Amino acid sequence: MNVHAVGAIRAALQSRGLAGYIAYTPSSVFYVTGFRSYFVSEWWRMHGTVLAFVPADESQPVTLLVSDFEAGTAADAAPEVALSTYRLWVDLSTAEQMAVRPDAGVPLRPEQWDDAEVDRRVSEVLAGLGMAAGSVATELGHMNGATSARLRRCAPDATWVDFTDEVYAIRLVKQEWEIDRLRRGVELSEAGMSYAAGHLEKGMTAQDVRALYQVGVAQETVGNQRYHGYSDNWVLPTVGGTTSAGYGAVSAGLQPGDLVKFDCGVTIGGYRSDGGRTFAFGHASDAARRLYDVVARAQEIARSAIAPGVVIGDVYRAAMDHVHANGYPTFNRGHIGHSIGIDSFHEEPPYLGPACRQTFEVGMVFAVEVPTYTPDVGAMMVEDLVVVREGGAEVLHRLSHDLIVV
Repeated sequence: MNVHAVGAIRAALQSRGLAGYIAYTPSSVFYVTGFRSYFVSEWWRMHGTVLAFVPADESQPVTLLVSDFEAGTAADAAPEVALSTYRLWVDLSTAEQMAVRPDAGVPLRPEQWDDAEVDRRVSEVLAGLGMAAGSVATELGHMNGATSARLRRCAPDATWVDFTDEVYAIRLVKQEWEIDRLRRGVELSEAGMSYAAGHLEKGMTAQDVRALYQVGVAQETVGNQRYHGYSDNWVLPTVGGTTSAGYGAVSAGLQPGDLVKFDCGVTIGGYRSDGGRTFAFGHASDAARRLYDVVARAQEIARSAIAPGVVIGDVYRAAMDHVHANGYPTFNRGHIGHSIGIDSFHEEPPYLGPACRQTFEVGMVFAVEVPTYTPDVGAMMVEDLVVVREGGAEVLHRLSHDLIVV
């Protein structure tokens, strides 16, 4: 169990007179309990089948609703958390148990899960934790209709309050163990980029570059305990003038003078990194170098300006002003970075945008980027993870910020 997270959530609940909080998203369940459910992390149709209950009353336990299939791993990952389980379709009997003729009929397992059984478990948990009435917090903005209906069935006397922004605010300031996971994710992602850049060949497509990155990441993890907890990676590569991020992006294949852009990260221990670099194949055109120098300098201005007490919107304006004043006055970008952490979509609020009046605090981690997606010159990305420290910004990425020709 994440004691820091639970303490901060309970303090927020108590200050607002709320009875408790139900973590719904895969990342929030993980943040509260320390258990990362494979089912809800990988398959969106399973959302709502694993829930974490945090009562405002500190004498009551944090409780995890989870299927019997994942109960063992949940108990190992979150030994301080109480479990309430229900049956899935999977037979968990040993071979010996299956060979014994039953004295009575064995109840059939459900085709997926039994909604009535899940309702009973949810009702029992809510009543036992004192969360069946009063105002109860959850993540209404992300919740599917089936889960919303279940909660209302199981606690008809409760009033449901959205708690999404409060949870993100609590998650914003990282503990050192969280930063360590992001740091190792950056290292592993940079290994993938370096491998891919070193194996580029004429005619390769974005799909080929994606595969090279994944091979580089996989090779680095084999037998390497530093990357224990690695679970997955993501990469949005572009080649030449094809700047789409989609899986089906089509191009004529890598040609001399083309840019190859990486926007990528890996997940280690539930924490997903984000970053990127740009390489030129064979040589870089004058137009590419001119634009790259401007946006790379703007990104440097942004990350160098980050320090405790600095207003986030001011950093955005400093970077954009540099681009506008150096030959590209109509460059238009809604944000130049974002918080990072445990969401499967790696961009978390707040964003480094012009309207953000929040100030940086020690322990926050931001992805800082000033990318372009220009089809005539090629997409460009220079993106770093930056930790806010007392003395300024600690940059976790280590690859060169220059436009490297490969």
